[in-house]
Amino acid sequence: MARVEGNLDALRREIENSDFDAVVAMSPENAPYASGVLLWTQRSIRDRLALVVLPKKGSPTLIVATQEEGYCREKSWIEDIRGYIQGYKSPIDVLAEVLEEKGLAAGRIGYEPTYLSVDYYEQLVSALPEAQFESSESQFACARMVKSESEIEVLKRAAVATERALMTTYTGIKAGDVESELVARLGSEILRGGAELPAFLYLTTGPNSGHAHPDPTDYRIQPGDLVKTDCGGYFSGYYSDVARTAVLGKATEEQKSIYRRISQVHEATIKSMTPGTLASEVFEVAVEGYKEVEISFSLSFAGHGVGYAIHETPMLAGDDHTPLEPGMFFSVETRVRWPGKAGYHIEDAVLVTKSGPELVTNFMDTSQLMEL
Repeated sequence: MARVEGNLDALRREIENSDFDAVVAMSPENAPYASGVLLWTQRSIRDRLALVVLPKKGSPTLIVATQEEGYCREKSWIEDIRGYIQGYKSPIDVLAEVLEEKGLAAGRIGYEPTYLSVDYYEQLVSALPEAQFESSESQFACARMVKSESEIEVLKRAAVATERALMTTYTGIKAGDVESELVARLGSEILRGGAELPAFLYLTTGPNSGHAHPDPTDYRIQPGDLVKTDCGGYFSGYYSDVARTAVLGKATEEQKSIYRRISQVHEATIKSMTPGTLASEVFEVAVEGYKEVEISFSLSFAGHGVGYAIHETPMLAGDDHTPLEPGMFFSVETRVRWPGKAGYHIEDAVLVTKSGPELVTNFMDTSQLMEL
């Protein structure tokens, strides 16, 4: 897996312009972003912390469990790597030692309160009683909004591979296929497309299509049933997120009408994503679009940034007034659901460029309901 270089220049600017003496990346999203090395165990074993100390002045330090130390020395751009033996020494004790070495025992330190457990936080405050600890999550979020060239490359590759996996899965569906088996096929195709792992696989059929994120069932698809997906994989640690809707056999006029109307909303939403437009303004385009086509809309967003996290800022939501910039990468989603009855979902990868929105996932024709 090739190392993907994040927007580290933006992260450094955020730190330099902040009131912090240092910030500490702690989460499974920000630690790999800051260090350039993805540790899968950090996502599954919460007490196996990986910490990146990023001082305003001086060089950074990466703190990892000894199981991961050798791998990090090969992959990370950071030279100062400290290992701790899990179960014998707390990573927080090592963090305190590093901050003391850097003369920051009484400094103002940024950390991630939505990730760090209360137990670990109390250890940290006890170890460095003179330090001030405040949230630096906004600094990380701002830095990660505009993607680097290598991030854009992997996000594009991931989105296209996922869309092609969907197309391959859809074209092989036949009456009598079991929903759970179709989910397994989709996961296999995402892996074939180059993902390290499937991230999420929601493929629903018939009345199950009315649910957003259900478990797969033993339902057997029948002619006339909708097939709705919302799926993604991990590509170099980055998410893909694509959704498509089709029908097995010939679609009814009602199915065609509903799909055509949400497709109209989807197209207008993407078209509005020009540089300088506020994320909240894009959301309002979607809201007004639903009104025009007379489909109820009660969801809180029309899309989201995507990267190391499945939902990153900016959110295309009414309370996010971030101006769009070239280099921002979004999953734009337009959907309607009637639980237990039917659901429709279109989700595309969109890159904001200087000349406007670039539709990355354009292999499948989403202007009309696909008949399988």
